[in-house]
Amino acid sequence: MAGLIPAQERFTDPTGTVRIAEFIAALSRFPTGHLLDLGAGHGLFSRVAADLGWRVTAVDVRDVRFPEDPRVRWVTSDIRDFTGYEDVSVVACLGLWYHLSLADQLALLRRIAPRPLVLDTHVARDQAGEHPVHGLRLSPILDEGGFAGRLYSEGDLQHEPTASWGNDTSFWPTVPSLQRQLEEVGYDAIERLLPGVAPDREYFLARVLDSKVRTQIDEVLPRYNRLKDPVDAEPVATGPAPWTARRVVAGARRRLRGR
Repeated sequence: MAGLIPAQERFTDPTGTVRIAEFIAALSRFPTGHLLDLGAGHGLFSRVAADLGWRVTAVDVRDVRFPEDPRVRWVTSDIRDFTGYEDVSVVACLGLWYHLSLADQLALLRRIAPRPLVLDTHVARDQAGEHPVHGLRLSPILDEGGFAGRLYSEGDLQHEPTASWGNDTSFWPTVPSLQRQLEEVGYDAIERLLPGVAPDREYFLARVLDSKVRTQIDEVLPRYNRLKDPVDAEPVATGPAPWTARRVVAGARRRLRGR
């Protein structure tokens, strides 16, 4: 993020600095509305959103770290049981995803979609050395239900306020598997926000393109597709579009992953 003041000059916790900055940058993409903060924990991000003018509902199964802030609606509930999504504009999962099993991740996505999702999570890397803090608790990369990732052992951490709730192991998907999770519930614009929070932790922003953007892509792209020189484009498209909005966005993601 160009122009970001060095972390050490702003906060005593550099990781916290990056996370707050990325969160604000993600929310800036959307008109101010109702934010649902799932797994809110200490509530810091809920309060940041309230500072920015959002109406905020913060949900966590443990309320021991909830601060006193009347601007936020604090809800003590297991996020797997929470159902209050009706008028939510954007959903935030910041430090939650990697505490869930794969089955719970997939079920939660089905409730969240198609609302925009701001996701801050640990991911599984190919090399064990890319997990400098949590490596000893992680399994080798395995396939679980067609998704690649690592299992994280949390069984002896249940007394900690930052641990999982009700599951002894959590699933850390690889980045391609996480993208597939998001795509399978209909998200077709998935961005990785930089800089990364840690070697094995990243921010993602998942959205569903609105019908106007989809139509623009499908109508305009055939005029320029497969041309040797863009100046040769016909002013009016002829025939069916060989590409769709969904295929264009997915292709762009594949090229970005290859960099």
